[in-house]
Amino acid sequence: MGVYEENIIPIKIAHLAEYVSRRKRISLDDALVYIYVNPMYERLYDENAKWWYLSTEALYEEFELRRGRQQMDVPKEVFEFYTYCLESYATRKGISGMRAWVIFKESGADEYIIDNYDLLHTQGIEYVLDDIQRFLNRRKR
Repeated sequence: MGVYEENIIPIKIAHLAEYVSRRKRISLDDALVYIYVNPMYERLYDENAKWWYLSTEALYEEFELRRGRQQMDVPKEVFEFYTYCLESYATRKGISGMRAWVIFKESGADEYIIDNYDLLHTQGIEYVLDDIQRFLNRRKR
């Protein structure tokens, strides 16, 4: 990636965050979270796609499109269990729920917990948290 792209992407993200903040009526910090957790964010750095050439409005539309595709449709009890695991992990590690959520999203632990709900929800929380930690450790290698 060239110097131009490395320098233009942060500017694009700043403009996009301002646009998202206005459109969704959320804070700039929340707008940055919206950008960073969207799968489209990583594509901004794809030299072949050249997404940085899109206007702010066009980028926003692409982000919305990708966001819609990544929505998880899970039963209420599975979501409640996932949230319980997330918050328990955050408490155990002494981090914020948001930081734990990012860790789970980046590693795939969120999908692991949801996909293995039938087994995990029958175990004690200490076992589940240890299992999640083993999963995260394997992903780091």
